[in-house]
Amino acid sequence: MATPSPVPPGMSPPLTVDTETNHNGVITVIASFSLFLVLGSLGIRVHSAYSRKVRQLDDLTFAATVILSLAQISVVFVQIQLGWGKSKLLIADEYWNSIEKAAYSADILYIAVLSSSKASTALFYRTITQRSSQWMSYALLTVTLLCAPVTIVLLSLRCDRHPWQDINKQCSVLFPHWQAVTALDIIFESILLLYPIRAIVQLQTTLSNKVIVILVLSCRLFLIPISAIHLHYMSQQVNSPDPTLEGSFATVVAEIHVALSVLVLTAPLMKPFIAAYVDENGLAYTDDASNSRTNHKVTPHSDRSNETYPRSRMSNSPAKPRILKSIEISVDRDDVELLERR
Repeated sequence: MATPSPVPPGMSPPLTVDTETNHNGVITVIASFSLFLVLGSLGIRVHSAYSRKVRQLDDLTFAATVILSLAQISVVFVQIQLGWGKSKLLIADEYWNSIEKAAYSADILYIAVLSSSKASTALFYRTITQRSSQWMSYALLTVTLLCAPVTIVLLSLRCDRHPWQDINKQCSVLFPHWQAVTALDIIFESILLLYPIRAIVQLQTTLSNKVIVILVLSCRLFLIPISAIHLHYMSQQVNSPDPTLEGSFATVVAEIHVALSVLVLTAPLMKPFIAAYVDENGLAYTDDASNSRTNHKVTPHSDRSNETYPRSRMSNSPAKPRILKSIEISVDRDDVELLERR
């Protein structure tokens, strides 16, 4: 059994270490980094919402995802404090029950974060599709919300009447339940990747802009292999005679998964996406006329502009088809100067 090297005189011992029998240090570093990514994503989203002065429904689901993520990471820190990541030989008996309860809570919150992230993405897709196709976004959101409690209940039900005590192969249904939860997660992630392609194809823009939008929205692709890797390490934990030690790797992957599930929700706020999806006037290429709330008014300038063309020329020239685009403009400042009339 490896032991940490002695601390030189006059120096305090480290808060945690990483040895062959204690992986507290790795979990602490990754959990701290995940906390930084979640708080950074929150700052980006708050700044974006404040800048656009518009609140969307996916902002609420994003806030729920952040709250669940902070709760999950906090529980992981409690796990570390109690001894998760250490060999069972280094854990005192009085801490076992608390460690198992903390691990059980962290797993449930982990699945809740993934489900909330998918719901937020489904709501965001509603804002980039035309009104006639928004029912698909709501259908996807409904299925996601219905499957979330199913996966949580599936993971919660284990062999013992105290399910938090089942953390290894003594419970025969533990790993099959994790397999089912991971399979559902990968299926829904694949649907979220394929769904917006139809809306992007309808963009009235160049092929390069469409590719940029697809690449930005495809950032959720990285979550699929992470989910598979987490299942692999869960298999090692379940089949290991020392689950608290081997389970540290599954915890590390879970924290990365949680952080990236929040971070990908800020991808649509990236400058390449905005530049490709919005034109120089700040108007989305998929603006739907049925979705506009425009008050058409005739101004003196518009009457004057019509008088500049000879009436005979206007009457003789054939009518040409025009594409009308409804525009909604909000004035935020009072000091608007009008151009002088000639």
